[in-house]
Amino acid sequence: MTLRAVALLAALAVTMPDAAAHASTGQPWPVTVRGKALTLTVYTPKAGSPVKGTIFMGSGDVGWVGLATTLAEFLSDEGYVVAGINVRQYLAAFVDGGAHLQVEQVPADFEAFAGALKARGMLARPVILAGVSEGAALAVAAAATADGHRWVDGVVTMGLPATAELAWRWKDALTWVTKSDADEPSFSPHELIANVAPLPLWMIQSTRDEYVPEPDYRRFERMAAEPKRLVLIDAKNHRFTDKLPELKGQLVAGIDWIRGLR
Repeated sequence: MTLRAVALLAALAVTMPDAAAHASTGQPWPVTVRGKALTLTVYTPKAGSPVKGTIFMGSGDVGWVGLATTLAEFLSDEGYVVAGINVRQYLAAFVDGGAHLQVEQVPADFEAFAGALKARGMLARPVILAGVSEGAALAVAAAATADGHRWVDGVVTMGLPATAELAWRWKDALTWVTKSDADEPSFSPHELIANVAPLPLWMIQSTRDEYVPEPDYRRFERMAAEPKRLVLIDAKNHRFTDKLPELKGQLVAGIDWIRGLR
């Protein structure tokens, strides 16, 4: 399952003009992961503001645009250091012929992202893994190990898909038009989701998601272990385009819930 036709940042800004006008600007930080040059886009709270924690925000496979960037800007304005993960770049980096990212490699890769922030004195607790669509699936994979439990304090997913790709090639861009799954190796988040516990898991899903129907998100709810919460938003699509303020509110509620359980 891929993030389909993510709304452009400009379109989202129209719905929240005041927030967009005051949003912080992300700075590109180079990071080397298993010999591959990647880029985190890091957003920091305004000077003088207390730092509430660190959030790793994974995008959909369209790249670091749209909903993920809007939420990263919003959360930095709320007082968090936000490290944006360009999922398209991440997946593409490890494609070499028939080779591709393995789901077992995701936890260590995310810990490498965290190490890059820690080296610059920018990793503040609590540390929360969050993501949109494909980025949500990778957040689950990164947190679902004992090693992940050492440095992660909780997970927030938005539009978690039933399947998520482990590779990205330019031919896959056609899926943004056809709205079909890419023909790539994939994994199923529901097979890993129970292992996120004992970390708290806050799942936000659209009730009218054109790619994640109710049986899929109910399966996540059933298979995840406590502490967990499933929050449903009556949004018209996978991107929550008509309910962005509500999505932001539930994102903050989830983060506050995680903070309260630490």
